[in-house]
Amino acid sequence: MNEVTDHVLTAAQRIAFIKENNEVIAAQSQPVLQPRVASFGAVLPVDKDELNAAIMGSGVAGFDASMSKRSKRIVKNTYMYADLSALLKFPNANQREQRYAEFMRIMQLAGWFPFSQPYNRYTASSQKLTMDNLALSLIHTAVGAAVNQGQAALKVLSTVADATLEALKNEPEALKLFEKNSKRAEGGNFCMTSSLEDADGEITMAVAAVQYFAKAQPTKVLFVEWSSSSVEIYNGATTMTIEEQDYLDVEPLIIKTLAEQRKKALSIEFGKAA
Repeated sequence: MNEVTDHVLTAAQRIAFIKENNEVIAAQSQPVLQPRVASFGAVLPVDKDELNAAIMGSGVAGFDASMSKRSKRIVKNTYMYADLSALLKFPNANQREQRYAEFMRIMQLAGWFPFSQPYNRYTASSQKLTMDNLALSLIHTAVGAAVNQGQAALKVLSTVADATLEALKNEPEALKLFEKNSKRAEGGNFCMTSSLEDADGEITMAVAAVQYFAKAQPTKVLFVEWSSSSVEIYNGATTMTIEEQDYLDVEPLIIKTLAEQRKKALSIEFGKAA
């Protein structure tokens, strides 16, 4: 359905596509991720949208203080829905481009308007790298390319991303969940997002997606050095916006599916109170 990303869809079209997508999820749903309790070893605390960062499946999300609890929930719901949909439909390692394209397609159906969505193989400029620095670099590049946003907003998105990863270093439970969600037998994948809300209620989010294939799986993904010669990396980055009304059109359908699949959408909030 490439036509989904080629033009602006009406609300009726987006609702129809989401209904169709929910049918596919219901038909294909299987334990791609482990159950919420069994995989983590304990019941996760309830996410009340009160803190400024969260683990959302294999994603790390940062929220500016400008964001309301409602806006944080919009980001989390749409991201987890798109992430789950893409993983269920394209679970194999060699389907990386299809999975990223499907993630972007579902985000647009949920109401997001992307400014750009490139997907490339990453070429390292040095013999050593860290995945956290790579994700931050992608975020900074994505927000730098968002020419329609004000410079103050772009600076906020970059600052939020930096602060979120710094906070994650000191949150062992959140980091443990991220590592469990992001690693696969042949490598792994994860996303980094940074969001803010303007005075009119429009939400802007920068997204950096990373997939890697490693000859030997290290014990950690973030905050450790990788040898660039031992890992193959693919990445995509984008900046997108959404208005609440666009999300309201499809919210009941997304909430219904997330409720049914919640054990596969592992999340935990961390950081400081916004």
